[in-house]
Amino acid sequence: MSMWQRIAVGTAVTAVTVGGLTAAANAQTTSTQSTGKSAAQTHERGSDKVRDNEEVVEAFMADVLDGHHGADAAKYLTPDMAWHGGTVGTVAGSANVTGLMTTVVTSIPDLHTSTQDIFGQGDEVVVRLIVSGTQTGPLLGIPASGRHVQWDATDLYRLQDGKIAEEWAAEDFTAFLADTGTYKAPWIQ
Repeated sequence: MSMWQRIAVGTAVTAVTVGGLTAAANAQTTSTQSTGKSAAQTHERGSDKVRDNEEVVEAFMADVLDGHHGADAAKYLTPDMAWHGGTVGTVAGSANVTGLMTTVVTSIPDLHTSTQDIFGQGDEVVVRLIVSGTQTGPLLGIPASGRHVQWDATDLYRLQDGKIAEEWAAEDFTAFLADTGTYKAPWIQ
């Protein structure tokens, strides 16, 4: 795919995403106006189950990512847990996902997450965060760079019986590639 084709695809995805968010925001406003209830009230965001699920995800991030305890991931995951990483692929099974988390926190030993937003509905929790640290080990086939890396992420977790059963990780790997010196997209200044 040529550079211009990649830019066109990126622009189309951004337009669809932004358009979808606009439509969702308009629908939420309309729903709130017609029912007199906020989205949180309408979707039971304040329920004990939802709050419990948010706390599981927060504990997972604090222990495994910020605490750099990759091996602890297993205690937060269902045995058949699946981590979906877009173009990175899917990692299936608690042991394999635990191995992935261990690789991440070993490769970026000072990894830190900064939660920007967290909210849940039913069995799902969404977290928007900023991830940063120094890449001192190989990660995703990229050799250790010794450089500071930082990227935005939006992760969707599905919980089952108080454990994480699935995660869809939407990470800004273009920023990660630029920070490691691996690849700099033409739109990054």
